Amino acid sequence: MTSPRTTVTNVEPLAERWVRLTFGDGAVHEVDLAGLLAAGGAFASIRDEREVFEAVTVDQEFGTIAWPGDVDLDPDVLRGDQTPTSGRVLPRRVIQPA
Repeated sequence: MTSPRTTVTNVEPLAERWVRLTFGDGAVHEVDLAGLLAAGGAFASIRDEREVFEAVTVDQEFGTIAWPGDVDLDPDVLRGDQTPTSGRVLPRRVIQPA
């Protein structure tokens, strides 16, 4: 289980492949997932089909975001506390700091 600080409590898909995330401590970040989704594989339909991207939900059990087909992302990476395994930092805008 993630810490309250990194637990995602709300997700809203935005333009292109950006999402607005609200975290358990009240912080709100907008994160660009395009670079991460570019890897394809399990992310291909999320990258290529807008309706699949917009099907994103909060996985309450793991405190992160997920898509149909059991595709999810590490909440620590989403928060910016860890770098994705690809080594690419996800572009972000902090809308409301904690």
